[in-house]
Amino acid sequence: MSIIRKQLSVESISRSEKAFYDVAVCLNDEWNVWMNVHLNFVVKRNGYHVDHEVDCILYHKQYGMLLIECKDGQISTEEAPGSVDGFVWKQGERVMERSPVQQILLTVHPLHDHFSEMFPKEEGLGYNRVRVQWAACFSEMDGMGKIGSNALQPKRAIFKSDLKSYNTLERKIKKILNINEASYGGSPFPNDVLPESQFDKLVAFLGCFDEPTWPELWDMQANARLRPTAIQEMLMESITRNPRMKIEGVAGSGKSLLVQWEATRLANAGKRVVVLCYNDLLAEQMQKNFAEVGLDESRVVVSSFHKLAAKYVRLAKVKGISRKEPVEASAKAEYFAAMPTYFGEALHQLGGKKTSRFFDALIIDEGQDFENSWLDTSLLLLKDPQKGIVRFFYDPNQTIYKGRDVLGNEIFNAMPVMVLKRGFRCTKKILQWVFDTTEIRIPCYEETVIGRDVDERVYTKPEEQVELLRKEVARLKKKGVDSKDILVVSLRSRSHSGLADLNDDEFQWSDVSDSLNSLAINIVSAYRYKGLDKRVVILTDLEPSKNGPAAPHSNAHLILVGATRAKEHLVVFRQRHSI
Repeated sequence: MSIIRKQLSVESISRSEKAFYDVAVCLNDEWNVWMNVHLNFVVKRNGYHVDHEVDCILYHKQYGMLLIECKDGQISTEEAPGSVDGFVWKQGERVMERSPVQQILLTVHPLHDHFSEMFPKEEGLGYNRVRVQWAACFSEMDGMGKIGSNALQPKRAIFKSDLKSYNTLERKIKKILNINEASYGGSPFPNDVLPESQFDKLVAFLGCFDEPTWPELWDMQANARLRPTAIQEMLMESITRNPRMKIEGVAGSGKSLLVQWEATRLANAGKRVVVLCYNDLLAEQMQKNFAEVGLDESRVVVSSFHKLAAKYVRLAKVKGISRKEPVEASAKAEYFAAMPTYFGEALHQLGGKKTSRFFDALIIDEGQDFENSWLDTSLLLLKDPQKGIVRFFYDPNQTIYKGRDVLGNEIFNAMPVMVLKRGFRCTKKILQWVFDTTEIRIPCYEETVIGRDVDERVYTKPEEQVELLRKEVARLKKKGVDSKDILVVSLRSRSHSGLADLNDDEFQWSDVSDSLNSLAINIVSAYRYKGLDKRVVILTDLEPSKNGPAAPHSNAHLILVGATRAKEHLVVFRQRHSI
């Protein structure tokens, strides 16, 4: 992450400044970034006073300093003989008092003069030099458009396409910093690598402020995130006329949020709603969300499929299956395997007798986790299994239970489909890492935050991850990240994880049917955290692919599920390939 000496004000109204900042904040630590810098100094050689604000200053010890003027909207120029530089600059239809070139050049040469005697060399022979170059950022323009090339050199302009990624921006600013200058014999201005003491002097001159914590940066970047609410509400309104609908959505497209909106809408319309998922943690969180908006279980029931099945089996007093979940592993496996059959029997027995136990609407979240036969059973929860309201949310790329017969139910396959093609939960860099590792591409919105690089830590033996984890959490906390914003997601079950024995005051496993611990950093398997997210996810137990290092990972779908739980930052513990 670049070092932010003075962060962009959250009250800034400049869209161009915000767009530039969102990318600049992702440059590596060798870049120093100052936003909205107020300069006030006297140029000795000419004796005049400089009092000017620069929208952004970038500095790299090797490449020098770049001053940037940011302008919103569509900028154009018209020739105007007799004006200061022969051109009139317009912002839309409004004539600008000063051109971006004039604004930035008023500072470039004075800074060069000021720096020329600011950094004496240790041997007393001359001074270290700081290259100062300039550019103009037009974040809402795709190219020069109506800006005359005589008014502004195209190579000094930063456009919308240059802000697509931090790599693209970095290449652009390096080119600008190396522009040949006629005043220096057709070569770039010189630049010396400042020793640490003189770099500190430079920082003090420009203004050294405390580096913001990561959460502060994330909160600022949130202003650039697409607000999906209006779009999703529009999509949900489009399906209200159809009693049965499948909704396919990529990871992070907001399926679980839509589930809650639709259940709330139906409940407020007087319908009794049941929401089923396979993940008990997701069910627990959604039930809490409904309670917060005043919807108790008399109106909306949220449950994992097997937990609700066990409840109905007990209610109907079905014989042949234990009333309590067994403790022993093999007996527990048999219990869960048999439960769907007994659930169907219970619903048939209760039909017509316990009408209060049945529903007007059935909503299934993470439907790709449901075996096809379970869906037929789930329909029996409806007062009218043939015509009752059904919403089925799913993502084929998040199918992770091997050997389970899914997404082939005839009744559900006959329902019309609406597709949510874009994710908005994760940053662009997280989604790029997912694609590089799995070859599963999740499209996102143009406004999606670029975010930080995904950090990879390599281990040889699985148990080495314990020490890696403690160091990583300590690093995150130094950046201001709170324990409640960190989740550890293992790609293995606890019994097979390198973190299996880690359970103390700082780290707690949420295993099998345990609830999350609000006082510790939770460790969960990827299977248990589907549909939920955290600001920071540390993805562990990533073993080498059976397909080889050059191919998509053999566990691609599970990796996608685990990695896309991260909203802001992803750390991956990857096992070293054996030679």
